[in-house]
Amino acid sequence: MKQSKLRRRRVIRFAIMYFFMLFLFIILIVGPIIASRFLTSLPALPDHLIQPTGLNNNDTTNSATGTAEAGAAATAAATSAAAAVRRAFVEFSY
Repeated sequence: MKQSKLRRRRVIRFAIMYFFMLFLFIILIVGPIIASRFLTSLPALPDHLIQPTGLNNNDTTNSATGTAEAGAAATAAATSAAAAVRRAFVEFSY
């Protein structure tokens, strides 16, 4: 086939794809807006699915976990040394 026919066929295919994607995008944006006018009563969420508020469940601790047994102790020492350097830098910058 000639190159112009191949180019024309490719342009038509991409035009169809792009217009379909535009149509789908418009449906996804406009569809919920139109549907919200007709759906007046939506079901409420069950109470057992809602996250409770006002609870003090902070169970994080400063103590070491099970990783500080064998090789992690050296890492902890390096981390504390890096923290000391960081603190010295912060004190110097003020």
